[in-house]
Amino acid sequence: MIRLLLIIVGPLILPAAVYVIWRTFVPPKFGGSAAIARDQWEPLPWPWLLGVGGVLMVITLTAIVLFPEIFGGF
Repeated sequence: MIRLLLIIVGPLILPAAVYVIWRTFVPPKFGGSAAIARDQWEPLPWPWLLGVGGVLMVITLTAIVLFPEIFGGF
């Protein structure tokens, strides 16, 4: 069950998590958030994050269908 959860939910959450971590810890001159440096809220680009997560989920599910022996025969 945990493997199925990671394979389906992981690709949806991964882009948002990587983006938030990058914007939080990278200095503003390297693409980090100037708003976070000032302790202000910054809106996230939800359409892009959901789109990338959806594409990753489709790629993952396609790989599972095409190569079931690699993923343990879901």
